[in-house]
Parts: sequence; C-alpha cells; structure tokens
Amino acid sequence: MKVTNAFAILPLAIAAVFALSPAHAATFCVASADALAAALADAEANEEDNDILIRTGTYEAPAAGFHIDLLEGEHSLSVAGGFTDEACTERTHAASATVLDGRNAVRPLTIDTSHGFGNADPTHSIVVTGLTFRHGADAVASGLKISDSGPIYGGIIIVEGNAFLDNATTGGSLFQGGPALSAATDGPDFAGGTGLFVRNNLFARNAAPTAPAVFVYSNNRIAVSNNTFVDNISTDATLEERVTFGFFTFSGIAFGNNVFAGNNAEGDAATFDLHTTDVTDLLDNAIVSTTGTPHSDEGSIDADPHFVDATSGNYRLAEASPLIDAGTDAPAGGAAEFDLDGTARIKGAHIDIGAYEFEAEVSTEQIFTDGFDPS
Repeated sequence: MKVTNAFAILPLAIAAVFALSPAHAATFCVASADALAAALADAEANEEDNDILIRTGTYEAPAAGFHIDLLEGEHSLSVAGGFTDEACTERTHAASATVLDGRNAVRPLTIDTSHGFGNADPTHSIVVTGLTFRHGADAVASGLKISDSGPIYGGIIIVEGNAFLDNATTGGSLFQGGPALSAATDGPDFAGGTGLFVRNNLFARNAAPTAPAVFVYSNNRIAVSNNTFVDNISTDATLEERVTFGFFTFSGIAFGNNVFAGNNAEGDAATFDLHTTDVTDLLDNAIVSTTGTPHSDEGSIDADPHFVDATSGNYRLAEASPLIDAGTDAPAGGAAEFDLDGTARIKGAHIDIGAYEFEAEVSTEQIFTDGFDPS
C-alpha cells in the first residue's frame, strides 16, 4: 500500500463529510496536549456544537485522560486528527499521523453523556475520525469510550478511519467486555434506523478479558464495515465463551467487508471472533470463527488474508491476498471515502476487505512509516 502525502481541504464542519448537517458553532484547532485538554473543557462548557481539529503529532494523555462530557447529549461533537497546517484547513486522512497515547496508564479519550436520556435525535452526532489510540489502559474501556448504555446518547455515532493499537483492559464485565472501543447510542430514531457506524478502523493487539476490540450498544441498528481485527487477545480463560467483538442491539447489526485474523492464536475452543444472533447480518467478511446462528451469512471466507508483515505490525494486504477486490462496494452503512492510509477507496474492480485498499506500488521504505510497527 502506498502511503500518500496528499492533503485534502476539509470543511470546518467535519460531520458534513458523513452527510450529517448539524450547525457547528465552535471550532478548535489544537497542536499540543494542553491545548487539546483545554479545547475539550471549553467545548464541554459552551453548550454549543463543536469541532475539535487536531494537528498531526503525538499527544500524551494527561493523568485522567482526555475527557469531555456532553451532559444531556443535545449537541454535536466532532474530533478529527490529521491536520497539517496552523489554521487546520489542510488534512491527511492517514490515521497514523495523529496519535493519542495513553502511556499504558489511562484511557486516551472519553466522550461522556452523563445526563443523556437517549432521546432519539438524528440532527446531532458524535464523529471521531483520523486518530490512533495507542497504549491505553483502563478497567472498563481502554482506548475510546463514547457514551454508555445508561445514561445514553440519542444522536448518531460515527467512528471511522482510526487505529486502536496495544490497548489493555484488566476489568470490564461479562456483558460489556473490556474493549478498546466502547460506544453506545439510542439514535437516530425508534423506527429501526442506523445510529452507530464503526467504519474503516484497525484494531490490533488489544487485550481484555473478553471483547478486546469492540463493544457497541444500541437499541437501533449498527453498521460495521471495512475494519481489520487482528491479533486481539481475550485473556479470561475462566469464561465459557470469549469474543473479539461484542454487541447488544434489538434492531440488528450488519457486518460487511471486515477481516478477523489471529484473534485466537492459541486455538482455544471457547474463543470466537463473533457471537452471532438472529439480528446479525454477515456480508463478504473474512472471518475465522463464529458461534451462534446469524440472520444471514453471504460471502464469508476463512482464508489467510496475506498481510504484508503481521509479525511486524503491517496489516496491509500483500499482492497474493484473497481479500483484494473481494468486498461489497455498498456495505450496510456505506463505505468510507479513504482507507486507513488516507488513499482513495476502490483501486481495482471492487473494494477490498479490511481497513486498507491494496496498492501495488508499495516500497520497502514505506512499510513502517505509519508508526504501526509494534517494536
């Protein structure tokens, strides 16, 4: 995969990228950890819709982690990384360019809605994009936590184009696991609309008793597309069942174009990528092991994804990968415009499975320039 240096001008309203149209009244452009913490505090207090634009670099989380409470959850928030100039008008979409580092001590980012009532509100959104959450540690959720099952947000949540790397949770619960990403909403409506999108992210080398990568919660539909889940470890061998990805929903969850690989390296019979239910739809996923009975399952494959060098943390697709051109071009919830390197999606006949789009002109020097090398 070629790592590009191309930049794109981004409108100040980040959420507009996702066809949402809340009116964002305040914009913050930050270039240091102190400035990011201050922007989150100001955004919490101003009772407005807010865009927080983060310039490229590494931001070590403070003692309590970066945190904002949207209280009743009646406002929108976007947090986006990758901005390359002082005015935050130019951007790279490569997730590796902007890192929130938990220092193996704290969760890097928390977005609470501590007074939320879950009132369905399709006009508001929480969007997190273009960031790497690294070395997070917490007893509940280790990388990024957005809202909670109660009190719960009522708007739309989009988590797109991020990397969750080497985060660890020691506690969690049987119901909600101990994920690198925890997100919950009852938006956007109570008629079965999709309110939660997990799209084009990398989850690698995260650890927890169960659900080390993701736990998502919504009474409404959830869409999960073009993510790569690799080398995540469920650590509690006393549980009768462990999964890489956990969820709770009444209305349905759709998985499209995702790759699960290496999440049960020891071959434990009690460990699965997913526990599927009668509201689970699977379409064109590369998946090793599921339990339960899904509502539908089409195009699933269990094959070596042929990453460039998974041992060294390079989860791009090699030329021999069976995942190239193997995805559905219109997964539930839509496809991202960019892959995790910030290059345009669909380089061949069809979209590739996973967070990276294959590009033949990769060079050896480019392989580890993204900062994902675990060494």
